[in-house]
Amino acid sequence: MKRLLYSVAVLMALSVILHSCKKDETAIAPPVPGNEFLTTVGLKVTNATNTADVQYAYWTDTTLIPHPADSINTPVLNLKASTKYNVEVLFQDRTTTPFGDVTAEIKERENYHLICFTVSPSLNLTVVRTDKDTNVPALEVGLTDTFTTAAAGTGELNVQLRHQPNVKNGSCEPGSTDADVTYTVHVTN
Repeated sequence: MKRLLYSVAVLMALSVILHSCKKDETAIAPPVPGNEFLTTVGLKVTNATNTADVQYAYWTDTTLIPHPADSINTPVLNLKASTKYNVEVLFQDRTTTPFGDVTAEIKERENYHLICFTVSPSLNLTVVRTDKDTNVPALEVGLTDTFTTAAAGTGELNVQLRHQPNVKNGSCEPGSTDADVTYTVHVTN
């Protein structure tokens, strides 16, 4: 009987030791923020030498908005040749009243986002991102930019908001797309 009690006590002690030495289950990572809901992407374009020369170009997918009727518009930017512009990219959700400004949310999550610009070869336009996130090392975001025009021409500017939680590396490839819109740009003398 003593031997049985001793064996049970040893097994219980061994069980307690093994249980207390067991590693914790895999830690649960915080949830990755999902894609932003956007209906509108805007560009606020300000002439760097004449701050009174400001224009807005909004691309709105109204198929997501109950009113007005379904359509997708493609905005036009009219820029001057050989000119530098300061640009802000604006994001909105126009399914709410008042319109939801998503730009601040993207700024808060700048470490997960990159705005990518693709300029058609026929367009003499250079785009430089001027803001950076808080990653180490800091990576560009693209909410503020500089557009510099050269000779007159017409082409397209594609703007993509890339959603890159935990994979942002400064390039446009990783992640998914929050927005993908195209503007027609006229550069005139």
